[in-house]
Amino acid sequence: MLKRLGIIFALLLLVGVLITGCGGKQQIGEGSQSGQGGKKITIKVAHYFPETHPQNKALMEVFKPEVEKNSNGKFVVEIYPNNQLGGEKEFIEGVRNGTIEMAMPGLLLAENLPKLRIAELPYLFRDYDHARKVYNSPIKEQMLEGLINQGIRPLAITLNGLRAVSNSKHPINSITDTRDIKLRVPQNPIFIDGLKAMGFNVVSMPMSELFSALQQKVVDGQENPPTTLLTSGWYEVQPYLALTNHILGPNIFIISEKFWQTLTSEDQKVISEAAKKTAEYEWDLLIKAEKEAIETLKQKGIQVTTPDLGPFREAVKPVYEKWMKDYPEVKPVIEAIQKM
Repeated sequence: MLKRLGIIFALLLLVGVLITGCGGKQQIGEGSQSGQGGKKITIKVAHYFPETHPQNKALMEVFKPEVEKNSNGKFVVEIYPNNQLGGEKEFIEGVRNGTIEMAMPGLLLAENLPKLRIAELPYLFRDYDHARKVYNSPIKEQMLEGLINQGIRPLAITLNGLRAVSNSKHPINSITDTRDIKLRVPQNPIFIDGLKAMGFNVVSMPMSELFSALQQKVVDGQENPPTTLLTSGWYEVQPYLALTNHILGPNIFIISEKFWQTLTSEDQKVISEAAKKTAEYEWDLLIKAEKEAIETLKQKGIQVTTPDLGPFREAVKPVYEKWMKDYPEVKPVIEAIQKM
């Protein structure tokens, strides 16, 4: 009897071992379905540009496919244009606290970083080639330092484009034509100081209020890159465009530091390289799109003027003096950029 019980116990033990072994093999098979032995990870990317803007196109045409392909399907990239995840302030905070993985904001995130804020000083960059040279130099790291301490890791710099002034009153052929134009500007001290120095009567208001303000003549004009003027539809109430090229504003392609620290070094490399490729593609796409936008605006009946920029550059010099006085640490950075 005892012998029979021993045999039964041995058989039960053997069956248990076999079941456990089969279960382990099944788990490995299920894990490999994601390509990296785990659950798929969603990367949400937030920004405020329209779907047709070069920024969004670069994300859709380069970043998303590069990350998904090179991670073997481990990551699923979801792009949220047009403030779908909240305004710029909200999605920056989302990246900071880790509820949004990535974003492409402007310099609202640089509120306490003077070396980065100077990127929007009027006429700091002579043209696109000059900006590319600066952002591919060690100066870029000086400008971006401090972001990681805020829970934000910068991966690449994209461009919003050379800003121009549109209005509904009259053409701007010279700096003397700016004095009677009530111009909407962002809620940003550099923009306020810079456009005032250029002679405009500036009114600061959020972007969300701009179109109705233009329609109702609360303001006469606005300043943004020609691509934004076209894709937003503002040109419908802005028949005059002056290519003042006063600011070449950057956007910073950022990732949540909390999310970054959960990634393997291989995953970090995939995302970092894809971000750099996206930025390079966006630069070329934007420059091409800007030329096309200007031609399209002309075809739509917009009167485009190219004023002499010399007097504008001269007019904004006091803005530089003010910023270097208020933030002495920016002076060597500004001087290094101007010498390049």
